[in-house]
Amino acid sequence: MTKRFSCTRCGWEGDEVVIINVCPDCGTGHSPLWRLMKKVNDVECPNCSWRSTPDSAKKEPECPKCGDEYLITIDSP
Repeated sequence: MTKRFSCTRCGWEGDEVVIINVCPDCGTGHSPLWRLMKKVNDVECPNCSWRSTPDSAKKEPECPKCGDEYLITIDSP
């Protein structure tokens, strides 16, 4: 069973989403203007100044067409 996603904004459907790093403390990261900033080997949140390795950041899916973070999971057989 593969996971398929549907975008609530543009109606896109598919299984290949963009995975982005999101701050685990405040949730910043989905807006292109407020992405986590790369600092040498770490990432830093521009909102709350959380800083750690990219592996410590939350990974969340995003629509590859419009960049919306609100995706619906569709279970397909």
